[in-house]
Amino acid sequence: MEIQKSKVFIKTDTSTPPCVTDCNGGYTAPADLVGWVKIDEGTSDRYNLCASHYFDGGLYTKDGIPRYKYADGVCSLRTDAEIEADRSPTLGNIVADKLAEINAGCDAAIASGCGVTLSDGTAGHISLTLPDQINLSTAQAAILAGGSGYAYHLDGALCEIYTAEDIAIMVKAATAHILYHQTYCNHVRAWVKSCETVSDVQAITYGAELPKDLAAHMAAVLAAAEGGNE
Repeated sequence: MEIQKSKVFIKTDTSTPPCVTDCNGGYTAPADLVGWVKIDEGTSDRYNLCASHYFDGGLYTKDGIPRYKYADGVCSLRTDAEIEADRSPTLGNIVADKLAEINAGCDAAIASGCGVTLSDGTAGHISLTLPDQINLSTAQAAILAGGSGYAYHLDGALCEIYTAEDIAIMVKAATAHILYHQTYCNHVRAWVKSCETVSDVQAITYGAELPKDLAAHMAAVLAAAEGGNE
């Protein structure tokens, strides 16, 4: 009496060469063979229990990367380079991370504040964290409401009553500083999104010189904004 052989079937993905994503046969042969490829047959447990015996070490790495490929009718181990390539982040993920990095860079640059030179020639620096911006807006509102001065302070200095003129100087400097970084951030984000390779995206940092077309566009935007504020 002829012993019936158990058949071994695999499924593959659409990569090149395709990776083996599943293996069944023998006692667990799939009822529906659509999409399955027969790669072997035999009579030992290697074939009867192929899901656990056929591919040494299992089909996947511990982090879920396929270990085997199927090419020219043969299943073979993928190279370390092929497996590592699957671990590499996609361009989309790299872009998303870079955009978050650029946003954080913009927030930090704004919060670090800017220098100011007051009406009497005193040079100083003002921080522009969100609380600082709120305080400065409050000072501006008080001046616009008719106040002759308002309490504020330069970084590292005691609080003083600054004249309406000096409050206006600080507000103007802060507005220009915030506008610059928000506009620059917007243009850097556009630059990141236009990149076609991971290496190009990774090379961009907050503060980097913009490509000529984006730099020209940013300069025109800032010039128009400055003209509208005069």
